[in-house]
Amino acid sequence: MITLRWSVVVLLLAGACGTSAPSLSRAERDRLPRDARQEIFDAENDVIIAHNRQDEAEERIRALRAAMDQLDERQGRSEKRLSSSPGGASRVSALRRVTRAEQDYLEARLDVAESDTDVAEQEVVTARARLDLVKQRQLVRIGKVPQASLKDFEKVIENQEAKGKQRRASSLDLRSKAQARLDGWKAAQEGYAGQTGDFDSGVWIE
Repeated sequence: MITLRWSVVVLLLAGACGTSAPSLSRAERDRLPRDARQEIFDAENDVIIAHNRQDEAEERIRALRAAMDQLDERQGRSEKRLSSSPGGASRVSALRRVTRAEQDYLEARLDVAESDTDVAEQEVVTARARLDLVKQRQLVRIGKVPQASLKDFEKVIENQEAKGKQRRASSLDLRSKAQARLDGWKAAQEGYAGQTGDFDSGVWIE
């Protein structure tokens, strides 16, 4: 999983616009027309939203890893219960096939969650680049930088949006794989129940 930091954005814009690029001071911002200040506020809010999506994606990773740990524990309890019941020991191997199918599904979902984190991290970078462009436009408005300076910022956004598109495409492919693993798990559950008549060994727990 690729981790993108704010320093990446700094380097991108430094390469595009130079390390001594003018910035919009608080006083200059306060003197801007209301629509311009609102545009900056909206762009800043987009950065916050992108960060929130990143946090949510990372939380899904933690939840899935916990679910995988719990699956091992649940399997152990189910095997112990089966082994102590009349005829239950013969069902242990069949139950393990269900557990392996669920493990495969959870691993596929983890791949999706990690890909979603990559997408979210890229969205943070892109949102930050858009915010910088919005601020640069206001610098043009007040005559602090030339109109031509916008091209470098627009190019950065174009490149970041292309990267985001690629990552979203990869995430969609992984989702299709996860769906196939889900179907396999459900089929294994039904096969186990049909073979053994056992609906009480934890195989139906989501």
